Amino acid sequence: MNKSISHNNQNHRTGSASVGGLGIQLCYSFSKRLAQLKGKAKSYLILCLTAIVLAGSFSSCKKLLDVSSPNSVADAYIFTSVSGLNNARIGMYSSLQDKSYYGGYFPLVSECYTDNGTTGGYDVIDLNDIAAKAVQPSNIYTTGIYQAIYNSIYGANEIIANIDKVPNLDATLKSNTIGEAYFVRALCEFDLLRMFGEHWDKTSNYGISIVLNPNNPKQAVARSTVDASYKQIIADLQLAIGSLNTYNGNQYVSLSAAKALLARVDLYYGDNANAASLATDVINDNNFSLFGPSNFASIYTTKLTPESIFELKFDLQNQSSYNTLTYVRSDALRTDVAFLASANLNTFFQSRPTDLRSALVDYVNVDLSIQPDGRTQKYRGEQTKDNSGFIIRLAEVYLIRAEALGNTAGLADLNTLRESRGMPDLAPSDVPDSIHFLNEILDERRAELNFEGHRLFDLARTNNVSTILGSTVNPIMPIPQREIDGTNGIVVQNPGY
Repeated sequence: MNKSISHNNQNHRTGSASVGGLGIQLCYSFSKRLAQLKGKAKSYLILCLTAIVLAGSFSSCKKLLDVSSPNSVADAYIFTSVSGLNNARIGMYSSLQDKSYYGGYFPLVSECYTDNGTTGGYDVIDLNDIAAKAVQPSNIYTTGIYQAIYNSIYGANEIIANIDKVPNLDATLKSNTIGEAYFVRALCEFDLLRMFGEHWDKTSNYGISIVLNPNNPKQAVARSTVDASYKQIIADLQLAIGSLNTYNGNQYVSLSAAKALLARVDLYYGDNANAASLATDVINDNNFSLFGPSNFASIYTTKLTPESIFELKFDLQNQSSYNTLTYVRSDALRTDVAFLASANLNTFFQSRPTDLRSALVDYVNVDLSIQPDGRTQKYRGEQTKDNSGFIIRLAEVYLIRAEALGNTAGLADLNTLRESRGMPDLAPSDVPDSIHFLNEILDERRAELNFEGHRLFDLARTNNVSTILGSTVNPIMPIPQREIDGTNGIVVQNPGY
């Protein structure tokens, strides 16, 4: 067992500086490692000290939903001017870039809980528990993810609740800004439901805590049912679609981004007709287009390509954590890659010899200590470390429409994407029924979206976790123990934890 040092809490404002039970557990785990591993005392002392500092930003008595404003200016002043509103808007987008959310951990943790990835580099419990699919409620990665997502919801709720107070606000700007806020809230709600709720079962009681206003963040909010959670997400996205009116580029939320996200949600929810219709609207938007086989890899080397519908753009001054977490330093004395591509993913691509996407995973130019595992190449750029966070891409929209239409009408979309990645077309005889077609869809999604945060949720929504990952694997992450304790059990734990 091992504990992580690489979690960054600089964006988590709980207002607490106490070292609670989590800090004690972290330090104990590192101390135990220190005693066990001779010859590495210096390294593990650093780990233990880092854990103590890290734990100082956690509280043992406060719930995770008890967050403060992501804005640097007091809320009483933020919404007194158009410029203040714009600051709140920028803060809302910035919150999505948190290291624990779309700045790194949310997609990478979910990928390395599946057959796409594994973990390595650090001898830390919480990191290795992800690859072992034995995540505990005290895991600091999933705890950080949970808190970061609710921080983003808080920022969106601030805008929704206060935008009417802003004087002299142009109607077009107001409508577009509130549409962005509804989109962000829906995105966060859906990501919470996918990672921490039984999203594959609409009859389940294990949905999410739905928080719709920022007025009482200390109030415990019980979990809603899965169906109620979906209905809230869909309602928010419908409000976003009805409000968004300006296309400012794919680094911002647009009407097509909202339609694409709702298409994704509807696919999960089982509303295939609406998912296909919305996906068609996005595919027909001339702002977006698929690359061909010769240049599709530029998605990951060029910012804001026409294949991105909504992409979080990082830069030299505002770096993401993807490169640091998925690639080794040239002067490293030991492998320090936290999230690795699994040998199983290599076997998968070996079965698809013409698939050009296999070049986006490297199993050859890696040090011997991690073989047979490898590294994703989607987040290269060791000097700049400004790798984008890919929230919605056009390739996924083609796959959504293909899946929603089924094996007859959807085959053309599946083949369109395959052709753009160097793969031969499938014939109708290759997908004679819905089962064969779904398997092809899942394979194509794996090939296209690996290390972008979809594999676990795809397996869960199609009831394939047990088949692919093992019968003992829980399809969702645990609600953080701090949330259970801080709400006195009002927020209940997921089954199996």
